[in-house]
Amino acid sequence: MPPKYKVTGCARFFVFFIIFIPIVFFGAAYFRGENGMKIIKDYYHQVVGKSDSKSSTDNTYDPDERIKELEKELKAANDRIKELEEELKKEKNQN
Repeated sequence: MPPKYKVTGCARFFVFFIIFIPIVFFGAAYFRGENGMKIIKDYYHQVVGKSDSKSSTDNTYDPDERIKELEKELKAANDRIKELEEELKKEKNQN
């Protein structure tokens, strides 16, 4: 007995993409280190007109700020290395 309804190729295509597109979106967001749900919520609030001040101000990533922080850390580490090298030279000279 054949089935009552046949699923066409076009319907299979749409069902596949309804399942496939969200998986790819969230996978790519996770791979980039972002929060997929936050992206969707921010876009929704941008389209609707409401702004979720909490989600838009939290976790904003500024590469320039991060670079400055890392440069400060690097400078502090280099200064500490120089201090320790000087102490080591003094210890070697005393012995």
